[in-house]
Amino acid sequence: MDQQDQSYMFASLTRPHSEQLLQGLQLLRQDHELCDIVLRVGDAKIHAHKVVLASISPYFKAMFTGNLSEKETSEVEFQCIDETALQAIVEYAYTGTVFISQETVESLLPAANLLQVKLVLKECCSFLESQLDAGNCIGISRFAETYGCHDLCLAATKFICENFEEVCQTEEFFELTRAELDEIVSNDCLKVVTEETVFYALESWIKYDVTERQQHLAQLLHCVRLPLLSVKFLTRLYEANHLIRDDHACKHLLNEALKYHFMPEHRLSYQTVLSARPRCAPKVLLAVGGKAGLFATLESMEMYFPQTDSWIGLAPLSVPRYEFGVAVLDHKVYVVGGIATHMRQGISYRRHESTVESWDPESNTWSSVERMAECRSTLGVVVLAGELYALGGYDGQYYLQSVEKYVPKLKEWQPVAPMTKSRSCFATAVLDGMVYAIGGYGPAHMNSGSSVLAQCKTRFQWLSRFHLTLVSDIHTAIGGIVTSCTCCVCVCNQAI
Repeated sequence: MDQQDQSYMFASLTRPHSEQLLQGLQLLRQDHELCDIVLRVGDAKIHAHKVVLASISPYFKAMFTGNLSEKETSEVEFQCIDETALQAIVEYAYTGTVFISQETVESLLPAANLLQVKLVLKECCSFLESQLDAGNCIGISRFAETYGCHDLCLAATKFICENFEEVCQTEEFFELTRAELDEIVSNDCLKVVTEETVFYALESWIKYDVTERQQHLAQLLHCVRLPLLSVKFLTRLYEANHLIRDDHACKHLLNEALKYHFMPEHRLSYQTVLSARPRCAPKVLLAVGGKAGLFATLESMEMYFPQTDSWIGLAPLSVPRYEFGVAVLDHKVYVVGGIATHMRQGISYRRHESTVESWDPESNTWSSVERMAECRSTLGVVVLAGELYALGGYDGQYYLQSVEKYVPKLKEWQPVAPMTKSRSCFATAVLDGMVYAIGGYGPAHMNSGSSVLAQCKTRFQWLSRFHLTLVSDIHTAIGGIVTSCTCCVCVCNQAI
């Protein structure tokens, strides 16, 4: 036939064919025609075709095609599946639809899990996730864990954490086991305005059955971030709460928490006893290092909680420093360069630094990181594509235009294309794969304009391409007298 001949067609009838096939199979089943298997649950009998069941269930496929006795039999008895649930799964095999409700899901999900009918199991999990509320989330979490529904279990746990203040007032909460309660209140993502909420929740759980549960108080108190409680609250507990006042172990924990407040220089030694790590839900602000007045350089770090308008102290820097860069990478805070105060033979002196250290919120400790190639203060620091960039700055003698990046996987700093101008005291930001260096000072304190660096696996390039007003929809520059913007783009065999 001539390839140019258009007197033929290829008809795609997938959808009507599928519908006709399902309708035909369902009619055969309803009329008990060509059925070769009967599923029996108690006195009920469900007629079906092995090939249809095997097509939607690996469980049935193994039963009817493997070396099992059911391969040759025409009737199979089920003792651990609800009749209604099995009927629903067979209906699904022939129609592609399944009815799920609060009344049926508790029997349907276990049946779908046992018979490995993944689509029905997934829909049951989605239905339960849509039904989550403060009164049932703990029960759904248990149910999901029992049947290995990982995503549903995660969703229920997330709901519990995000709605803890409501959940801790429900009957399900008071019926938690000690181990289950421990797991919930230890969660870093527990969303509470203050840690007092967690303490009151534990206290209510214990009072629900004080005779049996009082013995668990000291162990559960380890789950409360006691150093995050105010001195006033801790003192009131110590003096007025009879559950704690009569328990030596609890009083010891409160003493340790009070020491944390009154003896900040010894905080690191308390980390094996108490957790001062803030929970992740609240938004917080870190204040790191800096200067106090004209001469004093700080090594302290504090965390501010906007919800409670309160500060707590955290582990200090290894050396006092200021005019450094700071950024967050892989859940760690990096402090880069700056001017540090050192002591030599009892005399203090200041030095521009190439040193870098990182703070781990899990352990509240600082660790040294590989040094930069150059000393830098008043530099710009940003994170782009999982790597830490240090831009420009001042080394004590010269304004810098060099750029280097830290690659965590290799634990090393690598040079990057330098900026078009030397600059320090400038603003940096990242947007759409580009690093913006805005304003600042260069040699003779001249304004350095603005630049943009774009990452590319091939190479980097800095170009002047924007007047500042043209990028006002991207970044807002407050203060300064910047009038031009330079863009660094990567060249990948095409114009940008």
